[in-house]
Amino acid sequence: MSVFALVTMYPTGEGSPFSKGELGYDVSLIDCYSLTDGALASHSVLVISSNVDQVHLARNRDVIRRFLDAGKVVIFNGHLDQDWLPGARHFEPVLPKTRSLYVVTDVVEHPIFDGVDKRHMTERKGVAGFFARGHHPVPDGAEVLVRLIGGQQVTYIDRVSTAGTILVHATGDLFGYAAGLHNNTAAKIPQQLAHWAASEADALASSPRRQSEHVDAWAPIQASAGTGTGSGVAAVFGGNSHHHNALTTPKYAQDLTGGLLYLPELADTDLSGYDAVIVPERIHRGLLNAAAPRILEYLAGGGTVVSFSGGEPLPEFLPGVRWEHRPTNYWWWLEPGADLGMSTPHPEHSFFEYLGLSDCTWHFHGAVHPPAGAEILLTLPNGDVLAYVDQVSTRGTLVVATLDPMSHYGAYFMPATERFLDGFMPWISNFSQRSVRTTS
Repeated sequence: MSVFALVTMYPTGEGSPFSKGELGYDVSLIDCYSLTDGALASHSVLVISSNVDQVHLARNRDVIRRFLDAGKVVIFNGHLDQDWLPGARHFEPVLPKTRSLYVVTDVVEHPIFDGVDKRHMTERKGVAGFFARGHHPVPDGAEVLVRLIGGQQVTYIDRVSTAGTILVHATGDLFGYAAGLHNNTAAKIPQQLAHWAASEADALASSPRRQSEHVDAWAPIQASAGTGTGSGVAAVFGGNSHHHNALTTPKYAQDLTGGLLYLPELADTDLSGYDAVIVPERIHRGLLNAAAPRILEYLAGGGTVVSFSGGEPLPEFLPGVRWEHRPTNYWWWLEPGADLGMSTPHPEHSFFEYLGLSDCTWHFHGAVHPPAGAEILLTLPNGDVLAYVDQVSTRGTLVVATLDPMSHYGAYFMPATERFLDGFMPWISNFSQRSVRTTS
């Protein structure tokens, strides 16, 4: 029997020590869209993080409820924004987004955090906010483990809402937190969390807990998802909470006049009327590949497609796209005199009427090789290209970038990504309308 089941959504290269079974426990990877009673039957701990399709989880929340009512354990790390987890309420960010409010101040004595310095929970390499940037309101009777300086209860254990046990942590993935960092006691958390979860599952198996007498109806629900209008600029939405936050932020939603195209429905969606379709980073590759014929048909008809990358290869089916892995240096900006040296050979491009190079400068995920005739937007001193516009490979337009603005802005990280989206969203709206007129 494999104790742990980890819900997955997309390939990201190297997995964490937990996902690779290096913490001493077998871990089975289960595709989000294969989450069934049968898939979970041989597991006692289910681990779910923010990158999953929470709309799909809400539509199948009865599976999770039955797992818990069988006396098992669910661990959720992230930002809840759909109703699929018993007892839990939606994520509330700390505002304003400021370092001084991300300080961990209260940690109860508990095996998960044994020997962990609060300062190391607050900071990684001197940067605050990786651990928690908000909280989920706590169910009555739940055990609170960690609080921020403002009193927000960011980590809790719920043994009252179901016959099982639910651990909720807001923002950071506790199984990956501080992994690989030296002289940081928070690196103990993944191993200690795994041991606690396995022990909790064993205790539930040997001494079942009675289900609460006050059980809410927990049938599957048709959660909100696609809002496509058939025209304007649309974005593919894979159910990710960070993307949902970014794409529904009013100042960006006003340029998304085409609405959201729910990824599981994309293969059956007529794209022909849209000015542009944005494909965010870190979405389910299997479902995106299934929609490839629609996207290629749209490009052949003169449409505009934007594709971002967040560590995963760019979609192989996109014409002319060649992506190469590059190690991601998340900490480059802490080095003395830090400067990526971002430049452009086409400063006259309309892109730079809306954005400066500094607005496009944070870490990057790989490099691309533009086809002959494409316009390079962003490049590094070593010649690596990070973004380009291709109007030669198809009758349409491809905008390709190895940047991940949706994920970071939606997770309340990385100020540069807000500046990027502030310029990019109105640019793609205007640019795509001009492109459509040119090709029609």
